[in-house]
Amino acid sequence: MKKTAAVMIIMVILISMVGTGAAESGTIPSIRETMQTESAPPAFSFRNGVRWNMDMQQVRLLENSQMEERSSTEWSIMINSEPVAVSRFTADLVFMFYQNQLKMITYEFQSGASTLNFQYLLGALCSVYGDSVDTDGTVIKGMMDRIYPDRYRGDWIREGHMWTAKDGTHIFLYYFSANAYAILYTCPELTVQNSGGYDVNGL
Repeated sequence: MKKTAAVMIIMVILISMVGTGAAESGTIPSIRETMQTESAPPAFSFRNGVRWNMDMQQVRLLENSQMEERSSTEWSIMINSEPVAVSRFTADLVFMFYQNQLKMITYEFQSGASTLNFQYLLGALCSVYGDSVDTDGTVIKGMMDRIYPDRYRGDWIREGHMWTAKDGTHIFLYYFSANAYAILYTCPELTVQNSGGYDVNGL
C-alpha cells in the first residue's frame, strides 16, 4: 500500500514538472491560438500545387511547361502554350497576376464547347464545391475587365454559376460568347476588393 502511494506521488510530481516546464518554454498555445488553428480554412490549392499570391517564377516552376507571357499596366498573364486537360476536356489555361502576385486563374473552353460538356462541368464542380448560386454577368465582366477591358461583352455572358470555397476563393462557370465558356477562379482578396469598398466584416 505504501509502495503504491509512493508511486502515485512520484507520477503526480513528474506530470506537474512536465506541465510547468512546457508552460515556461512557451510551447502551450493559448486558447485563442488553438481556436484559430482549428477553425482556419484550408488554403486553396490549384493544379500542381499552385497557390494564391505566388509570383510568376513560382508558378512557372510548378507548371513545368512552356508559357507565354504578356503584361499590361500592373497586371501580367501567363498562358500555357498548349491546351491542358480539365476533367474530360481540354482548355486554354491562363494565370493572372497583379503586381506579380497570382490573383486569378481561368480555363477557357472553345474547341468542342457543347452544351452537354458545359452541363458535365457544372455537375463536376457541384460535386466538389456543392450547389452553385446564380451570378450576375456584370460581376464576371468586372473581374475580367481588370486585365482585358471590354474583351467580354456583357450581353454574351450567360448561365453564370458561382461557388465559394472554404477559404473564400470564388469559382465561376459561364458562357462568354455564343459557343465558348470558361471557369474563372478569383482569390479571396480580389473578391473583397470588388465589393464596392464597404467594410463587410461580420455581415
